[in-house]
Amino acid sequence: MADAVALPGGAQEKIGRGWGLLLLYPVLAAFVLLFVAYPVAELFSRAVMVDGKPTLAVLGKLVADPFSRKVFWNTLLLGAVVAVLGTVIATAFAYAMTRVAIPLKGMWHFLALLPTISPPILMALGLILLYGRRGLVTHELLGIQTTALYGFRGLVLAQLISYFPFAYLLMLNLFRGLDASLEEAASTLGANAWQVLRTVSLRLLMPGLAGSVLLLFSYSFADLGNPLLLGGDFPVMSSQIYQSIIGLYDIPQGACLALLLTLPAVLMFFAHKQLSARTAFATVGAKGSSRHRLVRHRGARAAALAFVGLVSLVIVLQYMTIIAGATTQLFGINYTITGKHLVAALTKSRGALLDTFTLAVVSSAVSVVLGLLIAYFVARTELPGRSWLDFVANLPLAIPGTVIGLGFALAFSGPPIVLTGTAAIIVIAFSVRSLPYGIRSGVAALDQLHRSLDEASTTMGATGGQTLWRVLVPLVRPALLAGMVFSFTRSVTTLSAVIFVVSPHWSLVTPTILSQMDRGDVGEAAALSLMVVVMVLLVVHGVPHLLGRDWREAR
Repeated sequence: MADAVALPGGAQEKIGRGWGLLLLYPVLAAFVLLFVAYPVAELFSRAVMVDGKPTLAVLGKLVADPFSRKVFWNTLLLGAVVAVLGTVIATAFAYAMTRVAIPLKGMWHFLALLPTISPPILMALGLILLYGRRGLVTHELLGIQTTALYGFRGLVLAQLISYFPFAYLLMLNLFRGLDASLEEAASTLGANAWQVLRTVSLRLLMPGLAGSVLLLFSYSFADLGNPLLLGGDFPVMSSQIYQSIIGLYDIPQGACLALLLTLPAVLMFFAHKQLSARTAFATVGAKGSSRHRLVRHRGARAAALAFVGLVSLVIVLQYMTIIAGATTQLFGINYTITGKHLVAALTKSRGALLDTFTLAVVSSAVSVVLGLLIAYFVARTELPGRSWLDFVANLPLAIPGTVIGLGFALAFSGPPIVLTGTAAIIVIAFSVRSLPYGIRSGVAALDQLHRSLDEASTTMGATGGQTLWRVLVPLVRPALLAGMVFSFTRSVTTLSAVIFVVSPHWSLVTPTILSQMDRGDVGEAAALSLMVVVMVLLVVHGVPHLLGRDWREAR
């Protein structure tokens, strides 16, 4: 270990001394190939292979089928509408939070982000309880039994509530990053707040607006829970994949549908990546004043407050309805207060809660460790193939969760590797889905640390592994902690990535909620949904403080 390792391309200078860390590189490459590339390749091979023979008959049949074409165009239409409307709402909300002097901004921000810590299926459940056939608003207040919620309109509403917060976070950061001196100059020349927004701010934010559209489009594509519960007579690709595999057990058809779903999703991903790069250039290229002038006109403040209040009210109503559904005898029929649903969720679904928590904790640790190691090799070394490792490891960002989950189920249900029914396949599926975020946050954190830290550590005799563990890791702990919390939240709330790999041995809360809704156990589904939200809130707000204190004491 005392001798320097001879590496190609000057990598010796980047990675330091010692073989230990270097040996992890092929291990990471093998993991990424086995659990990212192989399942996707296996899935696509099932789309063009029937009975061991290559054929495009199934794919051609789907393309020629009018119903399949309708499903494909339905998916595109839903994604486009959600993307455009969600971007408009997110941009207006972010503008109100950053440019208008409204009170209680912390509360509005918290309420807007609530859907990010909830399963998207929770929104469908809340909407059914409010606007379904026996909904509180439709049946109790308006006295009608309507099916208008089920279909295109219901899906748009559910996905807007579920996914607009992600676009809001993007636009919030972009508004905050704009050079305030440009807006001040426009105001000095006589422009009012609307003219400044229209002629200056929005023009600078055009790449970000396009990025928001593509981001929401991708989320809409990948959604499974809402289409299964609210799709009605408006089928989309994700629900049809589920029906083909679970309902018909037609693997070639399901694989072909997954292939058709993946192509536009991948195109959206690369377009979003290009626009994100342009956004970073446009918003950081010039440094000026960061103190933005707030709009204090009474009418503008009232309008902004009414808008953020309305959006927040819609979100709060979902959660209040879930609470009501979990604490009443039979929501929509008998509103007597009861705790039986909460007790049933804690007893009947206790295994699902414990399994979900345990597997999510393990997978969050795995994804953060793997993400940091891959980020280190990408950002701090010049090893051959690192760009390809980075590319393949980030593919789960582009591929819908339904496709990844189905790929895992097909790839690891038989030789050479059998993982079906084990906890390992769920942990790996969780980890793979969160791995790109760990890599990106790790690369961003490491890029902020000057290379002189590595050089000083190596000069003092430390190996590459010692430098990483003793020097770099302590400095990037906030990014690691944020990655762990994000990975945990994503694992607990996901449905599409695990719907095909759950088993009687290891159950998860989101598939359990879906099955309860299918059986009509609305109260228990609401109670379990409520417990998921509480679990995530406790982790998101509690773990950073506890872990930070422990780390400080350890130092």
